[in-house]
Amino acid sequence: MNNLFALIVIAMFIEAFISYAQTVYTQGRIQWQIVLAFIIGAAVCYDTEVNFFSIVGLPEKFPIVGIIATAVVVCRGSNYLFEFYNSLAGWRKKADENVALGLKKPSNKDKEKKTINFVD
Repeated sequence: MNNLFALIVIAMFIEAFISYAQTVYTQGRIQWQIVLAFIIGAAVCYDTEVNFFSIVGLPEKFPIVGIIATAVVVCRGSNYLFEFYNSLAGWRKKADENVALGLKKPSNKDKEKKTINFVD
């Protein structure tokens, strides 16, 4: 697996965890709904062995860490998970395109200047 891809995945999970942790205690009160959502998410991820780190091919010494990280993303809801996945997939696709473009020689069309013609 690409080491840069692994770093991006881990960084995204850490950011998700930190932003989620900030919502647990707001305005002097613990938000029990958020804590309950995490507990349920962690239990379901543990029971079903859903682990995003293993899904994307990251090796783990302690799978429980991946399960907890997955629970943080899952308990934030399907919209967050969808955005998280799209960000990850978009980054991966962009990285693959950049590698492909780096190997491709520019054609004469790519070198031509593009002009804008204004019509009165």
